[in-house]
Amino acid sequence: MKKLILTILSGAISCPLFAQSISPGAVYAASASGSANGVSVNWILGSLNSFSDLSVLPVRLISFEGRLNAAGLAELHWKTAEEVNNLGFEIQKSPDGKNWELLGWVDGAANSKTEHSYHYIDQDFVTTSYYRLRQVDFDDSYTYSKIVCVIPEKESLDRFYVYPNPSRENKVKVQLPERAQRLSLFDQMGNKLSQFETPGTEHIITLPHTGSFLLQIDTPVGSKTTKLIFY
Repeated sequence: MKKLILTILSGAISCPLFAQSISPGAVYAASASGSANGVSVNWILGSLNSFSDLSVLPVRLISFEGRLNAAGLAELHWKTAEEVNNLGFEIQKSPDGKNWELLGWVDGAANSKTEHSYHYIDQDFVTTSYYRLRQVDFDDSYTYSKIVCVIPEKESLDRFYVYPNPSRENKVKVQLPERAQRLSLFDQMGNKLSQFETPGTEHIITLPHTGSFLLQIDTPVGSKTTKLIFY
């Protein structure tokens, strides 16, 4: 059976941790890294079997990241510091971080004590997607990595803005990212004045009076609020 250990280093905090049980009598942990108060923790792919002693882990995953590449596709990168009997990595994809499907496979280094870098490009990337690795040993045992999310530019919250702002007219135009679910207008006291479901990528809002307002959008990747002024 594989084991779980911790490595203490200095660095910056990054990601949530995920765990999954896949075998009686053992606890399987995913890989991840994070820090707080100047101390970081690297989780190693593997498990801790309650019926045996701690031993060498099969894979030490030191990073797993997802980002947009120049072509606008999701590109995944990960590194290992050490591998023992590592068959490879199954790349899994999800539209919501809950329901997963097989996307691809990358062979592992089998046995290695040196750092290895891997990458995979999702050629079918069109909308916000979640990714994880399923690391598989030669004996068919496996563990999962942390989950990473990649957001296309067209769905980024950075595409949310209002113009003109400040405005001298009671009508303003709102630019929104694709897949915006809700657009809400509040006064400065937080009272909701109006709400629009599935507003599209452009929307015109009529302001009820002069003053300051808060405009909020809700999307599958999060929410964002901006201040709006009408003289």
